[in-house]
Amino acid sequence: MSSRAPLWGFGRLGPPPSAETRARRGRTVSLNSVKTRRLSADRRAHRGDWESVREICCRTGNNGAPVARERWRFFARVWIEPYEVLAPEWTYVAEHEGRIIGYLTGCPDSDHFSRRRAWRLTWPLIARILFGEFRNTPGARAFARQALGLQQSQEAAIPYGVRAGIYRTYPAHLHINIEAEYRRAGLGRRLIETYCADLRREGIAGVHLFCGADPVRFYVRAGFEVLASGDFHGAPVFAMGRRL
Repeated sequence: MSSRAPLWGFGRLGPPPSAETRARRGRTVSLNSVKTRRLSADRRAHRGDWESVREICCRTGNNGAPVARERWRFFARVWIEPYEVLAPEWTYVAEHEGRIIGYLTGCPDSDHFSRRRAWRLTWPLIARILFGEFRNTPGARAFARQALGLQQSQEAAIPYGVRAGIYRTYPAHLHINIEAEYRRAGLGRRLIETYCADLRREGIAGVHLFCGADPVRFYVRAGFEVLASGDFHGAPVFAMGRRL
């Protein structure tokens, strides 16, 4: 995923780790040694967890690579704060030897979530941007222009009517990030299966996401199919969905 974030929807699972990263890791992580847990609605009980999630988001949010350090505060506000504030109980973390190494954020009703986020978080953030709070943060003004409909976002590369149909049929959505040295160990698939099982128990019909080209094969293996595609400044954008 490009580091220019759309309003929401992009599943971010980056490329496989480099040889250097694999060497640092030194061994293959066994799924048996990884604990997966769902956070509760009590944000105060999970302050440390949310801080770890924010850090992983920023270390992996540039198509699997780190976001520029000067963007971290703003980037985490765009990508993590809405889930922490509006749907904390739909976040899942993977933990290895006491350290959070991956997470999944999502919600069961994307349309409702989007409206709540706009009023409670997006518009106040745009006001802060316009009053200069993030004047030195790359991407902040682009985010405001996208939110105001003055500049195309990656998600908007899919026609609105198509997206509206996807939201009705696949109302839930997700984001997922795994630390680079722990990718290709099955952790992302485990997080997705845990999330989907909980959605199914709530009677949710389907889940969708938007992504670039790199993660498509992973999501296909996780049970998703390509529903639509578009072009964002020469880069492909895919809408993917999975029926539950």
